[in-house]
Amino acid sequence: MPNDLRLDRERGFLLVTGPNMSGKSTYMRQAALITLLAQIGSFVPADAATVGVVDGIYTRVGALDELAQGRSTFMVEMQELSNILHSATDESLVILDEVGRGTATYDGISIAWAATEYIHNRIGCHCLFATHYHELTALASHLDRVGNVHVAVANEGEGDDDITFLRTVEEGATDRSYGIHVADLAGVPEPVVGRARDVLDRLRSEKAIEAKGSGSSESTQAVFDLSAGEFRAADDGTETASSPADAAAEPADDATSQLDAEMESVLSALQTTDIDETPPVELMAKVEQWQEQLDDSAFQQQ
Repeated sequence: MPNDLRLDRERGFLLVTGPNMSGKSTYMRQAALITLLAQIGSFVPADAATVGVVDGIYTRVGALDELAQGRSTFMVEMQELSNILHSATDESLVILDEVGRGTATYDGISIAWAATEYIHNRIGCHCLFATHYHELTALASHLDRVGNVHVAVANEGEGDDDITFLRTVEEGATDRSYGIHVADLAGVPEPVVGRARDVLDRLRSEKAIEAKGSGSSESTQAVFDLSAGEFRAADDGTETASSPADAAAEPADDATSQLDAEMESVLSALQTTDIDETPPVELMAKVEQWQEQLDDSAFQQQ
């Protein structure tokens, strides 16, 4: 699918968002390959192209650990990012694919945010950065050379079940990744997919978990109860009842709570798994691990 790309001095850093399997990685890799072909004077697969001289093409793509050297997937990712940040110049092309995904969400967002600012403010090179951290798209409002593009999808139904990947890159950001739809395509068991949709709908309806208060001892905190499927007010984070009647209710069954915890763990793993970049054997191993994790919890609940 042909797509246009323009990187110049006015807008040289693009944040690429869009669903899993939509073609974000392919879009960025073709840009790197076309740039490489142009450097050697080769024809390039485009109707027209104007490509300047670059002193290097730096990429951070894929996910790979190095067990023999004792380096985890995230350590490899960070070392490659470190090499890019130390080596790239304002004449380089940098390709970053899902930087920060290998650690906790807030840590990952923080690293990706800081790396974007460093590349924009200190290095000044051309850069394509694909991410599912939609919070990063706000940087386009604060950094002059940063822009947002997304890979479009057609949603023909009310939910996420009936979508078509259009493979076209359009202006602007998107706030949807359709990860559960991809999990369904990968063969994740229907009970897991169905439960994931239920939890996602509840999270979307409530928007966020908010902490409220003025710093006094009477401050309250909203807590999401997976077993009940709702948000409840918690006094100082210790109570989860939303009313006196709820406070008098018996505590949730430990086995049910454990199953919900395992479900939350599986959902988190699903959201951070990139189907495009995960080898089939590794993906099947992950699915098998998730099944065993849920089966064990369900057995303990019985």
